[in-house]
Amino acid sequence: MNHLLLETPAKVNLFLRIQGKRPDGYHELLTEMVMISLTDRLEVRKNTGSEGDSLSLSGRPVDGDLSDNLVLRAVRLFRSAVSSGRALEGDAPSSFHINLEKRIPVGAGLGGGSSNAAGTLWAINQLEGSPLSPGTLMELAGSLGSDVPFFLGTAHAVGSGRGERLHPLPPFPVRTILLWNPGITLQTAEVYRRLEAPLSNSLTDSETTHRINSLLSKDERQNDLEPVAVALHPVVGVAKKLLGSAGASETLMSGSGPSVFSFFSERAEAERARTTILERLGGWAGVFETLQSSPIRHRVSAENR
Repeated sequence: MNHLLLETPAKVNLFLRIQGKRPDGYHELLTEMVMISLTDRLEVRKNTGSEGDSLSLSGRPVDGDLSDNLVLRAVRLFRSAVSSGRALEGDAPSSFHINLEKRIPVGAGLGGGSSNAAGTLWAINQLEGSPLSPGTLMELAGSLGSDVPFFLGTAHAVGSGRGERLHPLPPFPVRTILLWNPGITLQTAEVYRRLEAPLSNSLTDSETTHRINSLLSKDERQNDLEPVAVALHPVVGVAKKLLGSAGASETLMSGSGPSVFSFFSERAEAERARTTILERLGGWAGVFETLQSSPIRHRVSAENR
């Protein structure tokens, strides 16, 4: 097998609570995440010649240096990890060409880039004959970004620490979700830089478990990054109010924003709200569903070419 085609999903944060700012500069957080049916498409092909790694993009534009994209960083990290384990064997890992069709809004708090990186790690590990264990892949994912490990696990989980320590949860009920994005980006680092949070050490395991159970039992949908995002882009707050008045049962900003999502009991109701928000505020909107399992491991196709 030298070719894989798979879907890498977006996620939304059902709550995101900041526990404090750690001495290492990172924020200690607790966040409940669920994958949704909005996906990018990732095609990973093993090179047969002496070509180096390459990445081609289609769909939504992606800013920045292509060579520094999380997808290629994931390939390089994987190769380094495998090469160190094969040092005595002299068997270097393959190089890869990757086609990425971007459908998830970029810089939107939906984890699209992290999902792409996770899908890349999983795919090239498969194509190389699974030289790395799931645990090692998780460690590599965590070094790429706080959200990346989530996309290698279950479709519903709580993240703690920076978000990289995962606590799997039972499958989330399939619900209709309306997603709206204003067509602007918010840099995660900038949102956290503006956040005022008390100094705090990392939570112990027992403290983490207690706080997770408390948050889940209260079922409170709150994102502590939302006030910062609204201050930067007031349209986020306007969108929340508009969707609330359109019949949504819950409305929240996802991640560091600026995307806003709402749950609806009926798809037709969500479609009407989609039309309303696009007419009033513009941007982009779509109606999707929450997922009960990750599509990353359910590849679209595998071919020997």
